[in-house]
Amino acid sequence: MRAAKEQAYAKINLFLDVKEKRADGYHGIVSVMHAVSLADTLTVTVLPAARASVTLTAKGAPYVPTDGSNLACRAALAFLTRLGVSAEVRIELEKHIPVGGGLAGGSSDAAASLRVLNRLFSRPLSTGALLSIAEELGSDVPFCLLGRSAVCEGRGERLTPLTLPPMHFVIAVSGEYVSTPTAYAELDRLYAGFDGTVPTAGGEAYAAFSAAAQEKRSIAPYLYNIFESAVLPKIPKAAELKERLSTLGAAGVLMSGSGSAVYGIFPDGESAESAEKALREEGFSAYAVQSV
Repeated sequence: MRAAKEQAYAKINLFLDVKEKRADGYHGIVSVMHAVSLADTLTVTVLPAARASVTLTAKGAPYVPTDGSNLACRAALAFLTRLGVSAEVRIELEKHIPVGGGLAGGSSDAAASLRVLNRLFSRPLSTGALLSIAEELGSDVPFCLLGRSAVCEGRGERLTPLTLPPMHFVIAVSGEYVSTPTAYAELDRLYAGFDGTVPTAGGEAYAAFSAAAQEKRSIAPYLYNIFESAVLPKIPKAAELKERLSTLGAAGVLMSGSGSAVYGIFPDGESAESAEKALREEGFSAYAVQSV
């Protein structure tokens, strides 16, 4: 029997634009993803067995699936299949990343499953091989596998590492929910299926963001997420949370992914913890986090 723990870090989108609707049904994006210290914990145990099997138990999130549809289970089974080995894998998932918040909790769990299994099997797969499995699992999984900061293009699977300074954030969750397919459908309606007849502000916004990053200036004034136009009208409490984060001292605020979590960039850990405390006293789920 072999066992190990692995952290699965949440991601936030510092920039997110949709460029096109592709022939395969997916949307082409340009996104800057950034890993933060809010994390799930996976404890993975590998036992000898006559056939490959994966089981998962979850603590802290009653609505997380524990069957084969869970991305962490799918990742583990894909790993065993790629190796061509038979083993029993048991995953204990301690959930801390809010579900359905645009923070890539499920994708990060899948990536952590791949990393820890590769370690338990003495690293038989290269990073490239792990990335090829990750890409098959979901658009955010490749970034979650590598972490830190990256420009993500295509469906999200084409990664270019990006160097950004450490930052402090407060992530806040309103409890509202809009599914990712619904969010994309609303974007398609607003932007005429991205056929080019309705321009987005993404090109100019990305130029400004990139210039700030390259010149090592604060990126806080240049945060951008095209999904805000489609999603925030449907989740008014999240929109109010953005304003509240600003009044609490955030230099820049944005919704992450297709929502509904929002976050603010704070000057230091002390101010972030103060804002977290204020939001929790107001009844919101809030997390003071930092770059990892």
